[in-house]
Amino acid sequence: MTSYNQLSTYKQEDYLEIEILKYLQKVHQPVTRPQMINYLITNVENIPNDALKIVISKKTRRPYQPFKNRVSFALTSLYKAKLIKRPSRGITELSKLGKNVNPNNTKYIHDLVMKGWKI
Repeated sequence: MTSYNQLSTYKQEDYLEIEILKYLQKVHQPVTRPQMINYLITNVENIPNDALKIVISKKTRRPYQPFKNRVSFALTSLYKAKLIKRPSRGITELSKLGKNVNPNNTKYIHDLVMKGWKI
């Protein structure tokens, strides 16, 4: 696979959606966003350890972390696809559909996400 940093923004989100599903299926419990981000950076081979570096926006001149933005968009996409649910603020867990989906079936997951965004 191509390095995470060399993927387009959309491909990064697609990649993160799959990795988030794999993680949630592995832990079988609700997790916080910081727990998820920490797991992704430390355990997913293609995501670099410096993924949380701070970048200065060219437009606003404010600092931000692009990786956190990608994770947020990936979580929103999974939520719209009904693969995850948010029982309370900052907590994410798998829905019934998310528990049963095969994370290796990337086309099916992508189709669910696209369908979720169209509604």
